[in-house]
Amino acid sequence: MNEIRLLTSADAAAFWAIRREALENAPRAFSSSVQEHLATTVEETAPRLDPKPDGDFVVGGFVDGALSGTAGFHREDRPKTQHKGIVWGVYVKPGARGRGLARAVMTTLIERARTCRGLEQVNLHVVSDQTAARTLYLSLGFEIVGHTPRALKIDGQYADWDQMILWL
Repeated sequence: MNEIRLLTSADAAAFWAIRREALENAPRAFSSSVQEHLATTVEETAPRLDPKPDGDFVVGGFVDGALSGTAGFHREDRPKTQHKGIVWGVYVKPGARGRGLARAVMTTLIERARTCRGLEQVNLHVVSDQTAARTLYLSLGFEIVGHTPRALKIDGQYADWDQMILWL
């Protein structure tokens, strides 16, 4: 049975572990590195998980009670950019893929973002050759608005990014 909900500080240990797994297993998919993650603690992570009114939050997808997928949202807070938010950290454990978990997590994220007063758009970056992720985002209404060659450099290899926007 799947459960989709906002994470809180009580989920910090599970979130910290899945984030480490994501960075280790899919380094091309994230701008953060596993080394950066290992420099943080569960205790430092905990307060960042509590949802902010009209702002930051993380959605978790649970399979049989275990956190198996995540997607984070960060709301810009500066006056000239607070109409925008960005999706970060989308990941589903390999054993939970193909069950619609990523779609459910992203749908919940979008629904929550739509409730944020003054929010007009949700942005994300996706590595250009991540076909499954790009297809999912396009099916949810995101559109590609830009391309950045060599956006990431991982162990001497480059990865391009596509910038995508969902207009709310």
